[in-house]
Amino acid sequence: YAFVNNKPHCNHFVTNVYLYLALSFSLVGCFIHIYNYIFNKPSELGKLIPEKKTYKQIYPYIFSSFVVSILSIIALSIRPMFSKEGFLTNHIIWLIFLASISIILYPYFKSIEFSVVLQRVLLMTCIIFLIMSSLVFVIPDFLRKTYYKALIGFLIALVVIIFSELYLLFTQTYDNKTYTYISYIVIVLFSMFISYDTSRLFYYADKCVNSPNYPLVSTNLFLDIINIFVRLMGTSR
Repeated sequence: YAFVNNKPHCNHFVTNVYLYLALSFSLVGCFIHIYNYIFNKPSELGKLIPEKKTYKQIYPYIFSSFVVSILSIIALSIRPMFSKEGFLTNHIIWLIFLASISIILYPYFKSIEFSVVLQRVLLMTCIIFLIMSSLVFVIPDFLRKTYYKALIGFLIALVVIIFSELYLLFTQTYDNKTYTYISYIVIVLFSMFISYDTSRLFYYADKCVNSPNYPLVSTNLFLDIINIFVRLMGTSR
């Protein structure tokens, strides 16, 4: 649907981005399933296990997977939005990113503790995504005009939050109450990102001539959703 003569095209641009987004989550599910086979004995493949055990399984790989995911996001973000060159490279980087971040997400789907809230959090994440995406049709002009100012403001807020969390971790003053408050702020920020990133889809659709970088555009929304999901999982337990 997104290709003509084995090359990406601009027809149905927004629909194709959402198809790539859906494919991203499908691939994450496949990677998590693969890791389940790698980390567990045949007798434990279909069973939930304690949270501590899941983190013990991924402990040797969690730092490297985090670094690889960050580097792959950076590599993908510097790729051109529209270019006839680099189609294969874009998709390889995209797959590396999904494979690396799936290791970090593995405990949420394998542990007994997270299973209690998993379905509820998935539903809440979907509802937030639908509501914030629909704002594009309610206030399209506002989102378009304030995009750059909002982006700068949100990025500054995220940097402040990251350094604040690092400070709290190093000083060992990061308690559950503080984590919950910070998580709510992060959820609000990434919910707003969904609206602005969705607005940006229609801007790219108007500018698109040929060979769009669908992995890049879909990854923006993917990251918004994953950050909301992870924070909801942390606050819902």
